[in-house]
Amino acid sequence: MILKTTIAIILFYSVYVLLTAYLIFLVPSPSNIENTDVEKSLTEGSTTDRVLLLEDGFQSGQVRIQTIREAKTNIDVAYYSIQKGKTSELFFAALFDAADRGVHIRIILDGIFHSLRGELRDIPDAIAAHPNVELRYYEPLHIFMPWTWHNRLHDKIFLVDNTYGIIGGQNIGDKYMALQPPKDYVFDRDVLVYNPSHDTNSTVVKMKEYIDQLWNHPFTKPEKHAKRQHHAKGLKEQAELARLYKEAQAQNDPFVEVLPKDWAQGALRSDHVAFIHNPIKRLYKDPIMWRAFVHFANQAKSRVYIQTPYAIPTKKMEKAVHLSMNPKAEWLMLTNSIHQTPNPLAFAGYLSSKKRLLDTSLSIYEYQGPYSIHGKSFVIDDYLSMVGSFNLDARSTFLNTESAVVISGSAFANQLTEAMDIKRANSTRVAKGEHPAESTNPKGFVFKRVAITTLSKLSFLWKFLL
Repeated sequence: MILKTTIAIILFYSVYVLLTAYLIFLVPSPSNIENTDVEKSLTEGSTTDRVLLLEDGFQSGQVRIQTIREAKTNIDVAYYSIQKGKTSELFFAALFDAADRGVHIRIILDGIFHSLRGELRDIPDAIAAHPNVELRYYEPLHIFMPWTWHNRLHDKIFLVDNTYGIIGGQNIGDKYMALQPPKDYVFDRDVLVYNPSHDTNSTVVKMKEYIDQLWNHPFTKPEKHAKRQHHAKGLKEQAELARLYKEAQAQNDPFVEVLPKDWAQGALRSDHVAFIHNPIKRLYKDPIMWRAFVHFANQAKSRVYIQTPYAIPTKKMEKAVHLSMNPKAEWLMLTNSIHQTPNPLAFAGYLSSKKRLLDTSLSIYEYQGPYSIHGKSFVIDDYLSMVGSFNLDARSTFLNTESAVVISGSAFANQLTEAMDIKRANSTRVAKGEHPAESTNPKGFVFKRVAITTLSKLSFLWKFLL
């Protein structure tokens, strides 16, 4: 009797999940969307902000540590995940050091994929034990609300005192920032937005307003697993992080070295910097990030240059916002190869879309290594750039929180183009008519190639819904 009841409950729950986490997407997505919000966001940006491309992950980590060191009042951290490694431990150590000086720190992480487990499992207790540090999770796991599982916080934003804002595709951890890259290392990209004049119209201030919305939103919940009885454990973890930080400083660890006083002077002047983001909403979001990309790409006269870890265009994306590819413009896309991709499921979606992409005027370059590329950027007409967390897929279009900065100015566009060209030099152009599974690295990773190819045959199930 107990066994039958258990099986019945499991079957009932499985059907419930199927209906509310999958088949719910049979509900039509928005088809007619006003352009007012995105247009307004793109015209509200700052003309006084300076921008610094952080192409090197280690340098990007150094800059974070330096800005934490300079913090006087507030630090805001919003990330999909903070992963294991020495760099993440030193990052937290620097944050607690700032908190000890009286800086107020808010940390928002994705409620499912935050990764404060394993090596970092004591961090929530350390945060709970410090009066100047707060931790909240965006959309924690609700086992009885499966439709919320798709509502992931995918932003990567770091703010200090309305003076510095770092935004891009990098999470925190050795996978992104180690000086000696681990096997799963990815090349990513961030931008530092610098507000030297403390302009209240700064893009950094706009980013702060967005973080305030996330922090106070009903979807965001305070960390509640760190209990009072864990206070001693939290204090012990704080002490261990302080010891690690002092030791790194004493040993002149380059990750925590003090940068020169004029380190931010290399930031470039721009004509305009705008901050854009998806709405904070469950299920189908208005595709603001996708609409912004299409808005600019449709105006391209000479070239559209895209870098994305993978591209999975869907019919609902095309229905929501129409992309008109000017045949007179050169269209280039840099993405991972089947050999280098760290995300087989996502790459399977790209693989099933590749023929359709190649039937357009798009030239595809697949990165051959080392490691993989994770940056999400575009450059249009050697003048307009976008860097952020947005992937060219339906998850980033309709489901995730996503954000980016749009930068007007040829100086930054040229820097970003050069950085993308370096990766393109280690890439192979995909020929039209080439069999998707054999386009790159035919000699190695046979099992991976076969598995991804098989998955690509099934990806229509997901693309049918999104």
